[in-house]
Amino acid sequence: MQPRSSPTGSGMLRNARRRSAFVPRRIGVAASMVGGGLVTFVLVAAAATIWHFRPATTDADVATQLAGERWYAVTFRHTPIGHYRSEAGRTHDGDFEFRGTLHFKLADDVDSRIEDRLVFDRDSPHRLIRAEHASSKGQRHETRVVIADSKAQVVESGSSRLTDADSDLELGDYLAVERWLATEAPEPGEVQAARSVDFDSLSIATDRWRILASHGGEFEVAREVRAAAAAPGPTRIRMGADLAPLRMESGDLISLHRVQDEATARIWEQTPPLFASAQHRVVVDRPIRNPRALKRLVVALDGQDGRAFDWAGAPGVDALSAEADPMRPATSAELDAARATTINYPANAPAVHELASRATGRLEDAREKAIALTMFVHHHLSYRDNAGGRTVFDTIRDRSGDCTEFADLYTTLARAAGLPARTVIGLAYLSESQAFALHAWNEVAIAGTWRGVDPTWGQTRIGAARFPLPSDGALTAIAQLPHLRFRVVETEY
Repeated sequence: MQPRSSPTGSGMLRNARRRSAFVPRRIGVAASMVGGGLVTFVLVAAAATIWHFRPATTDADVATQLAGERWYAVTFRHTPIGHYRSEAGRTHDGDFEFRGTLHFKLADDVDSRIEDRLVFDRDSPHRLIRAEHASSKGQRHETRVVIADSKAQVVESGSSRLTDADSDLELGDYLAVERWLATEAPEPGEVQAARSVDFDSLSIATDRWRILASHGGEFEVAREVRAAAAAPGPTRIRMGADLAPLRMESGDLISLHRVQDEATARIWEQTPPLFASAQHRVVVDRPIRNPRALKRLVVALDGQDGRAFDWAGAPGVDALSAEADPMRPATSAELDAARATTINYPANAPAVHELASRATGRLEDAREKAIALTMFVHHHLSYRDNAGGRTVFDTIRDRSGDCTEFADLYTTLARAAGLPARTVIGLAYLSESQAFALHAWNEVAIAGTWRGVDPTWGQTRIGAARFPLPSDGALTAIAQLPHLRFRVVETEY
């Protein structure tokens, strides 16, 4: 076990990949991928893989022609990491059913699994009857969500709760893009909206799909990112002349390409995990003395072969700079997202409210609340290395976790106390190893400005010896850490 001051990688990977508005994050080693998200593909692909039909006149006609299963290989920058299976058909009662199952492994020895299922009434207007989500790691189920009749049953860590949910969705909403492509032959630049289930916020989300190109009967379409989503770019889908998807991708990170059979899709099971915790550190060319007193730090990004290194694949970025106690204006979209009660951050749960009240007492000043919550989480939890795949309720029950669990509990308690907050993933300097390691901390909005705190290390103001990972390229950065080193260019105390 490592000391509290030494964060490790697996929890960071889990949190760095959680950026998805579609499903809960807690699926063990990973829950989503930055840049659209692996788990985003579960529902995006569930819709996309049914674009294999002849023109139809009604939503029921479209759905009727979707029956069958399809297999996809999932890769991260051309490295196999999982497979996806899509299936569409009818239930025993004749209702329309869509299933998607994703298996993948990124940073440990146990593969993770996400399953989603949507059932629409066979009778017009084909309303959503039931929506199900389940995530698991190995043989252990971690999260189950069932939405029906405007209610959601959420099961996490062995406990169950019933809460309100939006289930106002019809088959025509879900298949809007499919029918559009089949019947109207849209031109490049045209846009069509479609609605789908957002399992994280227990609501119905609207996405816009734009035609990028069409040639010889083939289409390339892109999903535009919603304002509140963390994904930096649209999910792109390239379809053949028969409208069957040939490839689905998110930026230059994740891609799903259709294969002939299950055996081909499962080739990833013969490869080692993409990430290893030992690789999640970046060595510095010289020690950084008294990092907590550091006011400003500038480092150059060098590859291990001496060549310049691009941070998160962004051309021209060859240096990073940070200042102590950084303050940045928070946008209205950021504040809305940082106030939300979600499956990942259940701020409205009674156990969370009770703990938040204990932490803040009768405090009313936002800054005082933020400080009180930081020290409360710091002292309330014991550090446990590589806690892995645990929910906020696990953390509350066990009173332990790694830095990811510390940060996630803080985010949840802060939201319960009325403070917009979010978990941040980045690299923080460790004096004992003279290296930067993956670490999680928090940002809390005070008077419309983001301020950093670190409940794991008990810091109510953060120093300059840390660099947040770019929100639009965290996984890219993590994947390249083994080939990266920092060269100190400037320090200011």
